[in-house]
Amino acid sequence: MDQTFKVDFIGIGASKAGTTWLGHMIGDHPQCCMSEPKEVHFFNDRLAFRSNLLKPNYSKGLSWYRKYFKHCAPDTVKGEITPRYFTDPVVPERIKAHNPDVKIFVCIRNPVDRIYSHYFFAKSFLQKEDRPMLQAVQEEPEYLDMSKYYENISMYLEHFPREQFFFVWFDDIRHRPDTLLSEVYSFLGVDPSYRPKGMVEKSNPARQSRIPWLQNAIRRLHYFMVSIGLSGLIKSLKKAGMKDLVMAINSKPIKKEPMPKEVKEYIIQQVSDDLHHLEKLLDKDLSHWLITE
Repeated sequence: MDQTFKVDFIGIGASKAGTTWLGHMIGDHPQCCMSEPKEVHFFNDRLAFRSNLLKPNYSKGLSWYRKYFKHCAPDTVKGEITPRYFTDPVVPERIKAHNPDVKIFVCIRNPVDRIYSHYFFAKSFLQKEDRPMLQAVQEEPEYLDMSKYYENISMYLEHFPREQFFFVWFDDIRHRPDTLLSEVYSFLGVDPSYRPKGMVEKSNPARQSRIPWLQNAIRRLHYFMVSIGLSGLIKSLKKAGMKDLVMAINSKPIKKEPMPKEVKEYIIQQVSDDLHHLEKLLDKDLSHWLITE
């Protein structure tokens, strides 16, 4: 086993805050290579409450991890994005042991909007959530934990210097993607003038799964193909449009119901202290995220 293998960057989350867009933009750059799939789940032990496929993988070692990058050319900037890393306290130390100089991406979104998107993804696409929204947010720690940005970032700052972090604001993805991409590529040390297709397209929009078991079967096949060294084939199939075709067949757009006022008020109450600390840490005014009307 080649113990010298290291990834150059890792996206640690947060989920439903722009990580899919970021993965597409980095993966499309000719000097970069994203893992296949985007989320490897190597460094984490804590899994999503809705997960029925994933298991802790860290004990499998570096040879297992490297399979997810088998398609990458040696001279490319390599990395992965697994939002589950954001809230798991065992992850920062493990990543540091792997590569203390790794570059870290953190995607940040208004916590109300992030939880709203998170909830409907679990409910409509994965069909793993059947509780009313307020009950789900109150009972399932994952929704709020993923939105406590300061708490989670601080956990990583105990192991890595600030200059190794790049903070991707969801609003920048929507309103200034061109400038943001220049900054992302410069941070990675690759050509900042490159512009991928789909830069202004919405990534991972809210959809409802038509046949849930088919989605699980595809995911199982995906992981099996990676395990036998076929990550390059998967990448080629995606470029040929196979993933988009399957998504079109097995999902349909959904119309989200409005977030009840009491849910918004509860979320803001729970994250307000964390947001105040985040404002100071990142020197950014986030007061508009705390307005309940």
